[in-house]
Amino acid sequence: MVVDTISNEVRQRIAEVLTTVVTEMTSPTAGVEVTYANGDKTTTYKVVLAQEYRGKLIGSQGKNITSLRNIVGAMAGNNGFRAIIELVI
Repeated sequence: MVVDTISNEVRQRIAEVLTTVVTEMTSPTAGVEVTYANGDKTTTYKVVLAQEYRGKLIGSQGKNITSLRNIVGAMAGNNGFRAIIELVI
């Protein structure tokens, strides 16, 4: 039970970090929403934001979103689970 509580707190903190980073990369008015769903060993983070800001998040040749996925993946890996970022269209 304690491990589950800690894992949920870590997942929530990662979601908050992801929200902050995406908001700073795009715009405070982009309407960024990050939700997550827990799997067995994988957590899926779903990022929703205004259509006009998706290009900024993805970046040239997908470099921004790839870097963000690497960072979140490292944060999750240090806590014993995988993380996937989905950009909701």
